[in-house]
Amino acid sequence: MLRAILRNTRIVDGRSFIGMGLLGLAMNIRNLPDFKNVSIVLISLVLYVAYAFSINNCFDVDTDVLNPKKRSKNPIASGELSFRAGVIFSMMLALLGVLFASLLSREEIMIYISMLLLATLYSAPPRLKAQPFLDVISHGMFFGAMPFFYGACSDGILTKYEILIGFAILTYSFAMELRNHLEDYESDLEAGLRTTPITMGREMSERLVMAFSGISIAILLMSFSMPFGALGGMIAGVRVNYRTLDWVVTFLLTLHVVKTLLGA
Repeated sequence: MLRAILRNTRIVDGRSFIGMGLLGLAMNIRNLPDFKNVSIVLISLVLYVAYAFSINNCFDVDTDVLNPKKRSKNPIASGELSFRAGVIFSMMLALLGVLFASLLSREEIMIYISMLLLATLYSAPPRLKAQPFLDVISHGMFFGAMPFFYGACSDGILTKYEILIGFAILTYSFAMELRNHLEDYESDLEAGLRTTPITMGREMSERLVMAFSGISIAILLMSFSMPFGALGGMIAGVRVNYRTLDWVVTFLLTLHVVKTLLGA
């Protein structure tokens, strides 16, 4: 049972979302008086992502049981873990995360609780993930911009520069959520869910993926005060491999971290 509980957190799948928070933290590492807050932010981020995936598995049984790939990652859908045990363990993760976050600033605990609330509403009733447009918006917030802002608040303030980077992360998270729904298109359709791609159709959803990706890349490029922002807009009209987009965004975000560490 313990193995099933740990698998239910899907930490490996959530590593990029933990990275969102660590990105914000890294951009402020020079302003922190000691590394105590770094450890607290890291632990609370891991607990948060573990909770979000765990509670999602609890309420995704109806669709995951129809998708062999997803069923193998969901111990509740495969019958290895009961729904009740999954919910109880999820609540324990959330409470432990709040306990750690409460050791930080008021701004950070407020962001943390807001993330938990959105992550819960996304998966559990009213289940925002099954409501067109709200699924993309909520996911972009609680698994994109908000973890970044949580880490960025470690020095007590959010600068205009950090807010701009957060917006770039938000728009790219919109694209990632659409991609996730497109992968689950058939099983979601069979389960009767009305996600954004099912409502808008595959073709329009794929266009939105490219549009949001282009906006994100344009913002990240313009944030360097370089005359290359239009390159991001061009991506919206060109079919590019999703993996290539991920590498481009990751590379640009890394450059922004290096820029802040060097004080540029």
